[in-house]
Amino acid sequence: MSDKAIAACASESGRTPQAYVAQAFQLRHLTLRGGEYMTVAVAIDPCLALGQSTRVAIYERIGSGYRRVLDAPTLPAFAQVSADGTATMPTHDSVELILESTYVWNGTKYVFSAARSHLYDVALGERRPYEVPVRFAPGTSTTTLSGTVAYHFGDEYVLRARAGQRISIRLQSGARPPHTGASLYYDDDASSLAQLSGVTAWSGTLPKTGTYRLFVSGTNEHDEYRRSRYEIRLAIR
Repeated sequence: MSDKAIAACASESGRTPQAYVAQAFQLRHLTLRGGEYMTVAVAIDPCLALGQSTRVAIYERIGSGYRRVLDAPTLPAFAQVSADGTATMPTHDSVELILESTYVWNGTKYVFSAARSHLYDVALGERRPYEVPVRFAPGTSTTTLSGTVAYHFGDEYVLRARAGQRISIRLQSGARPPHTGASLYYDDDASSLAQLSGVTAWSGTLPKTGTYRLFVSGTNEHDEYRRSRYEIRLAIR
């Protein structure tokens, strides 16, 4: 009852907290390979629904009782919690996209793992990595990124760079507007550093040291089933 949302739903139900929790959650128990004993609680009461999703909480059994080590949304019946310490919680990122968030047990709690998470396009029936690390061959500062985009579906590339480095992004042949666009962000900033929409090239100096994200997406294409190939030349010096 320390959870305000659960406490409010229990109060609305007119039941005692114990009686409400007993019918509001489906429980599953498992032991991780490291010996930790977990209880997975999937909310099934409509009062706890989150749109098309519901809440899933994982509790670790400790000497004095239980402690919550994950609280996440997921589509009903799709949560996967495994003894290897991973938990995958699919939920709608949008009507067209399902975000398959994967969390990894670090010995203390479950933490989000971008490397193990995916995006699934419902119309295309295609799954892609949540993000793709940019790798440069030894001794080089230029690489080519390639793939396909659709109206609602693209790729997110991540790379580490230093303040003051010069970056150039060029859409090669096969990646001309209007079907492909790209935008560059610093980490989780809301404002982009560059937008390639209607143009094929951009260059500039990076303002900070850290992680940069390059989003490649489809533009001006309303056929959600159509894929367009792209090729991007990326250089950092």
